[in-house]
Amino acid sequence: MVKHIEKTGVFEALISRVDTENIREHLGFIKTPCYESVLFKIAFPDADIAKEPPLGLYQKHFVLFHILYLLQKEYEAQSKYLHIHFMRIFLADLPESGHCRFYEELTGSFCNSHLDNDSINFCTFHMEKHGGNEIDRISDRYYYLDCENFYRLDEKTATAFLNGTWELLANYNQFEKSFSVLGIDKTFDIKLIKTKFRYLAKKYHPDKGEKSHIRFNEINRAYRVLLKIIPFVSTS
Repeated sequence: MVKHIEKTGVFEALISRVDTENIREHLGFIKTPCYESVLFKIAFPDADIAKEPPLGLYQKHFVLFHILYLLQKEYEAQSKYLHIHFMRIFLADLPESGHCRFYEELTGSFCNSHLDNDSINFCTFHMEKHGGNEIDRISDRYYYLDCENFYRLDEKTATAFLNGTWELLANYNQFEKSFSVLGIDKTFDIKLIKTKFRYLAKKYHPDKGEKSHIRFNEINRAYRVLLKIIPFVSTS
């Protein structure tokens, strides 16, 4: 049986080791999105990532993200947006009222297109996309802000999380391209991915001719990449 972390103040002890001001300073200095590993070294300068056991790494990852989500709430009051993703962490000024606030993860910038209605935050093009992304972001925020989740961590969960991270890092370009090929936003919802694949597979069934055959192969490759990577990543 895998044992969970005992509630002996481990979370609080790790939090107390982190100099949050150093993290703030770095976030205010960088001009392009950075990897989590950069902030990890700032938060835990004495940690040896190569020698750290999976559970120890996951504990520190959780604490770092807990701090980042606390900072995200602070920055919101300053009209700033802190984007949090293990491969792209970035602090940016929110667009002025009346401009689209859809955040482009790849560029670290906002759509910023002019809106006809100041009471909304997104342009017509990004209005539909925002809904699913926002739910995922809210889910992540509440997960890391709830310290009870820290004490639910165990060796099995930590190992699965790290496996997912390494798998995603090694295949990230393929991962992103696969969503583009399927014509959907990034999601860990396997059911949604399967639904879109089935729709496209019928539309471009290989029996419909050479062009459909080529397109079907492209769609199928993308689908298989996601089926391989997502089960690893979603265990985190």
